[in-house]
Amino acid sequence: MLRHRRHRADGALRPPGMTGLKSMKRSTGFGVIAVAILAVLAWQYPEQIKAYLPGQKEPEKTANAAPDGKPGGGGARKGGFGGPVAVGITTVELTDLPLKLNASGTVIAQQSVPVRPQVNALVRRIAVREGQSVKAGDILFELDDRNVQADLSKAEAQAQRSKATLADLERQYARAQDLFKKNFVASSAVDTAATQVQAQKGQVQADEAAVKAQQIQRSLYVIRAPFSGRIGAIDVSTGTLVASGGSATALTTLTQFDPIGVRFAVPESDIQQVTAGGTGRPVSVSLGSNAITTDTKPHIGKLTLIDNAINPSTGMLTLKASLPNKDNTLWPGQFVNVSLDVGTLSQVAVIPQTAIVLGERGATVYMVGEEDKAKVKPVKVLHPMGDKVAVSGLSAGDRIVVEGRDNVKPGAALRLPGAGGKPGAGGGGGGANGKGSGEGKREGKGEGKGGGEGKWGGDGKSGGKPATKE
Repeated sequence: MLRHRRHRADGALRPPGMTGLKSMKRSTGFGVIAVAILAVLAWQYPEQIKAYLPGQKEPEKTANAAPDGKPGGGGARKGGFGGPVAVGITTVELTDLPLKLNASGTVIAQQSVPVRPQVNALVRRIAVREGQSVKAGDILFELDDRNVQADLSKAEAQAQRSKATLADLERQYARAQDLFKKNFVASSAVDTAATQVQAQKGQVQADEAAVKAQQIQRSLYVIRAPFSGRIGAIDVSTGTLVASGGSATALTTLTQFDPIGVRFAVPESDIQQVTAGGTGRPVSVSLGSNAITTDTKPHIGKLTLIDNAINPSTGMLTLKASLPNKDNTLWPGQFVNVSLDVGTLSQVAVIPQTAIVLGERGATVYMVGEEDKAKVKPVKVLHPMGDKVAVSGLSAGDRIVVEGRDNVKPGAALRLPGAGGKPGAGGGGGGANGKGSGEGKREGKGEGKGGGEGKWGGDGKSGGKPATKE
């Protein structure tokens, strides 16, 4: 029994099996740590890990193997940890970019009025139909005007009598002047005749004004279109007694269709762009319906109004535009898509927003520099365009990173699309005893073009002509 027990350093007896239990716990702890490390490496370097999985494609051979077969030239493993980062790139092109502000708007009639009479009368005739298009001055309704016609005739008769009296007084005045020259009447008689003539002229003018007043009154019994437009529903019929006043029932509604207006709003952040050009700039309007039968072609008009205040509840600035509508494609109340031209950016680069990196130094992009290494390039954002953005600070032909940006660091080697994984990466050595090449194999023997003989992690032996660097 005593020979199966081991003494501790302090002389106490150690129970049997205690040493094996602790060794097993220690091994288990090391295993957990190893698994965690492998998981982190697989997450951080997925492409490099795939290169070592069974069944993966052998790396391509290169002629960059060092003569001694050591890693670094051709001896470094392709896609090893810390190797090139696979990215997607785009080539910058400079262009003139028209700036447009897009918004949703509502079609409105520039003129729309309820048609009401100015007198109380019966409707004698309805001269239009519901939905009819009319021109300015066309007769819409005729009211019973017999009373006002009689008053007009009376006023015209009174004017005729006044004119006859004036003619008689003018003749008397002429005789008085002739008799005065012959010394048959005194000068006072001539003055009296002249006064009577002047007074009668005033009476004639008054009577003529009364005739005009009756004519105007009579015109109120004929209701005409104040502008060209389209008639709405007619709410009266022949013989209906209608009344004047703003609270009275309207006979119908007249709405102008050509030209027509559009009301829309833009955020207060765009005020500078809107007010810089003022009114008169082009506005494009199109219907937003997805129906096949809907005409979605753009209608071009002009900006006519920039409101003088921002709506405090919405933070939006109201704008209005006017545009022709001869074919009546646009109707009041429709929702439309509005595009306002606010100028042009000259020679700017339009790149995906995914290429922009925001940091302490502002907006930057990763550019493909010399030897396909990442280079930080500051840019200035000029105008956002959905998933794209217009920037300045880039030159035509610059290659920038648009995919895989999160894994790129300044100065890091980049693996570009279509390069076969070659940029910045060398080949591996041979197998355990394989002959080295520009690209080695992990296992077995690999005949190398470079002629150098080396081990994948071991010392290389020179066995042939050194590989020439192309």
